[in-house]
Amino acid sequence: MKRWLWLCITAALLCAQPDPEAQWKAFLAWLSARPPDSKPANLIRPYRAELILNGMPPAEAERELERLGHLAFTRPDGAKILWNKVYGGHDPIFVQTPNALLASAILDRKPGKALDFGMGQGRNAVFLATQGWDVTGFDPSDEAVRLAQANAAKAGVKIRAVVASDDQFDFGAAQWDLIAMTYVRSPTARDTERIRRALAPGGIFVYENGSDSHNELLKLFLEFRILRFEDVDAFPDWNPGEKIRLERLVAEKPPE
Repeated sequence: MKRWLWLCITAALLCAQPDPEAQWKAFLAWLSARPPDSKPANLIRPYRAELILNGMPPAEAERELERLGHLAFTRPDGAKILWNKVYGGHDPIFVQTPNALLASAILDRKPGKALDFGMGQGRNAVFLATQGWDVTGFDPSDEAVRLAQANAAKAGVKIRAVVASDDQFDFGAAQWDLIAMTYVRSPTARDTERIRRALAPGGIFVYENGSDSHNELLKLFLEFRILRFEDVDAFPDWNPGEKIRLERLVAEKPPE
């Protein structure tokens, strides 16, 4: 009898647990209905109150918001909605001029084929095209790609702009003379291998983003020739009003 009662209680508790995928879909529906806003935190943060309103304790709501916020940046179905809202907002919180590290990395380098990993509104892709590079860029946000194409037209240059996440885009093999990845996310070991395979011998990878790691980025690219590496406190291209810890890397694929 006791065993039967215990099984019933356990089953009831399991049934009471929220379904993570259902929670994710509910969040996406809520996010889709939000007006555009250039600040990602303004889009995500108010959902905590929604969770509490639906009966979730505040501490649990905070943990759930952190999980959902991470998924919004990393899952393709979330990233597309999130970045469409960001790029559809007024008063962008990102620098719209080309990244300074990228501009310095191509000095005295013969233009070739360039890939902009997470191109956003195309500030770097358009700049590279004006410098004679044959540029392809991809981004999960169709609003970002629309803006990139419009910015290229204003600058009088042509770029290839693709709506895709990095998991959907075909990087190819030994075809890029430059791959730029600025203010997207921290690279993974899988990213490093894709980048190594996709770069032509002598091609370079240019990276800049905030970080709180300890040389993990540098460790990922030790098979490359490190042309430049910095771990500094500096003003970022995103939210440029205050200094943060930034990592900057220019790495060259050695001849095979």
